[in-house]
Amino acid sequence: MVRLKQRYLLLDILYPDPSSWPKSIPDDANPEANNHLRIHSPTADTLSPGLLAKLIREQVSELFGDWGVGRLGGSNAGGVSVKYLSPATSTAIIRCPRASYRLVWTAITHLSHVPEYTPGSGYAGKRAGAMNRPCVFRVIRVSGTMRKAEEEAIRRGRREVARVRGVKEGVVLGGLFGAGVEDVDMDDDDNGDDSD
Repeated sequence: MVRLKQRYLLLDILYPDPSSWPKSIPDDANPEANNHLRIHSPTADTLSPGLLAKLIREQVSELFGDWGVGRLGGSNAGGVSVKYLSPATSTAIIRCPRASYRLVWTAITHLSHVPEYTPGSGYAGKRAGAMNRPCVFRVIRVSGTMRKAEEEAIRRGRREVARVRGVKEGVVLGGLFGAGVEDVDMDDDDNGDDSD
């Protein structure tokens, strides 16, 4: 039996352009944390997993032509799929063939806009969003298993929450694993060194 090798790309969607930042964050709090929250702001619900996969396939087609589409798995390009997409955290996990993950990475890097919600009635208003919110797609990790990509997403999420709260990661982990408690077997004194 032949095993199909896949790669999982964990990515963040960032919004560095101040014109795309949400206005709901209060300005009286920590300005550094506010800027961090604005750059990592949520993505509109109009960006669905199917739409993101379609955007990636179209970008591969635009950049690499028929050869790139063929490397992804043919005209339907079923080799690229979005396994996880969280608009709240602007995080996604993309599955693609191992042989062409660099093509997908390049296509993701060249994506520069996501749809923005345009008010309307029902589903028609939701689908009417134009690709007008500038963004940056950043690939964080390439993994051979989805489990490792998920673990990295969870680790990064916890670190981002700690960063926004102003708590250093070492303090949090130190509290969990007993930092500040001296180990009985560890001697920091150099009393055993009798050099005269």
